[in-house]
Amino acid sequence: MAKIWKIDEDYDCVRLDRFLRKKYSQVPLGAIMRAIRKGKITVNGEKTEPSYRLYRGDEVSVPFEDPAKLKSSLNVVDKPLEVIFMDQNVLIINKPAGLLSQPASREDDSVVNRALNLINKTKGDFIPTPAHRLDRNVSGVMALALNPRSLRALTAIFRNRRVAKTYLAVVRGCISGEGVIEAPLERDEHSLKTVVNKGEGKRSATRYMSLSAGNRASLVALEPITGRPHQLRVHLSHIGHPIVGDVKYGDSGKEAGRPMLHAYSLEIFGNDLSYLAGRKFCAPLPADMVIVIGLFDLSLDTIRGML
Repeated sequence: MAKIWKIDEDYDCVRLDRFLRKKYSQVPLGAIMRAIRKGKITVNGEKTEPSYRLYRGDEVSVPFEDPAKLKSSLNVVDKPLEVIFMDQNVLIINKPAGLLSQPASREDDSVVNRALNLINKTKGDFIPTPAHRLDRNVSGVMALALNPRSLRALTAIFRNRRVAKTYLAVVRGCISGEGVIEAPLERDEHSLKTVVNKGEGKRSATRYMSLSAGNRASLVALEPITGRPHQLRVHLSHIGHPIVGDVKYGDSGKEAGRPMLHAYSLEIFGNDLSYLAGRKFCAPLPADMVIVIGLFDLSLDTIRGML
């Protein structure tokens, strides 16, 4: 029998897929997305999209077993997270490369599973929920909501772009100065990659600034003006400067086993979480990226001076 969830003010304006991931963290993401696409999950009796924003009073019908019965199988991972900031509402961490943001199956190690262990909250019905995602092989600063109200606030902050994110990347070749890369992007379902499509792609823009340039590689700061999947990686490859280690988007991968891309800082604006407004949270560079920067004789001194 399907379970019916009636949306209250805590989940007003939350995306359907985010709501379901919170309620059914033990269910693989792929299973949730398939159920939405096939119309097995409905809102007010109608098929809808994963991005649909729920409103107070909506009724969500879900075919999965009641999450209260699944709670006992939750895989709480007793592994560390590097905490940058934490209070009763928000957890901000420095995610290591190689770690999933959210589990794709019950057995997966992920930020969410580790956060559950960190806050020792396996009995409550709220599961720490990322306000945004980082690719598995990307490291850096990441924010999670620890209760429904902070989830709603963080969702609004990211949706309304009241947040500034800065990434650091080591890229091939010499890049000097600063500028904006504008190239429309879309998902290619055949190659399962994000590609530039000037005819039908969605508007995508990335601001860049060179921090240290050499003949073989450069250290750059990146600001995603829009937020498309793999945007930074594709844009840099598009202008002939793929991220070192990013084999998927054109690099040889000779010097690094993963893309040398790190979410360096996150700054929150607006009144949704007013006590955090204007605060900037920074994640130190991981050791493998520091080694690659040294390998190309690039300077780290400019990071503090220019960011």
